[in-house]
Amino acid sequence: MSLQAGRTFRVFVSSTFEDLKAERNKLHEAVFPRLRALCQKHGARFQAIDLRWGVSEEASLDQQTMNICLGEIARCLETTPGPNFIVLLGQRYGWCPPPPQIPADEFRQLLRSIPAPSDRRFLRKWYRRDKNAVPSEYRLLPREPGGEYEGYEAWQPVEARLHDILAAVAQEMDLDEERRRVYVASATEQEIAAGALRVPEPEGKVFCFLRTIEGVTDQRGKLLEGADRFIDADQDSLDALRGELHEKLERRPDASPCLQGRVE
Repeated sequence: MSLQAGRTFRVFVSSTFEDLKAERNKLHEAVFPRLRALCQKHGARFQAIDLRWGVSEEASLDQQTMNICLGEIARCLETTPGPNFIVLLGQRYGWCPPPPQIPADEFRQLLRSIPAPSDRRFLRKWYRRDKNAVPSEYRLLPREPGGEYEGYEAWQPVEARLHDILAAVAQEMDLDEERRRVYVASATEQEIAAGALRVPEPEGKVFCFLRTIEGVTDQRGKLLEGADRFIDADQDSLDALRGELHEKLERRPDASPCLQGRVE
């Protein structure tokens, strides 16, 4: 890493939230201050972009969380040659949001492919055409402040149903991998795709740490009390994502220690 005077090093931190909160806190307490001091010593600046704490309630209600996260990743990649992206991945696949916007032609194709009339009506209820957008697109309606769906507890079942409808039909359509990921993947996977999997040469840019916690089931294979905070049921998607990361990053000289972590 060359610390040219005046340069700003922006590093995006991607992970699920509750299960890796302690690790993220430790980065902010013990690691990032040292990097900030090192950069200041050389006349540069260091910025850690951790949006699990940084997306405003207003932006969340306006369905802009994913747009903000992906936009910040793009800024990190553009302004910082490396390192610019950190992955912390445990055993949770993470939040699966419906896309905040859908191209108009694709939206109509999705509607035609959804078999259940009730699901088509549900999609039309929550996505409205933005007549000012060029090219034309449909946008997910915001959760109005003070409205029925302001609280996430009320919104979550709606969000989950929208994602399930779109994910099911997208997997049957003739979409390329990146477009399908928008409908199917978790927020964390979409971040990792943008910041690591699509990066042409990740060496020196992407640092990935995978944590595996063992001994979390009893003799019958049932999760111990409290373990569901760290492990979820969607292990197939998580295993596929881990496989992509290994395939993408395993050729790095430091890949072996960088891609492994075990907690017993």
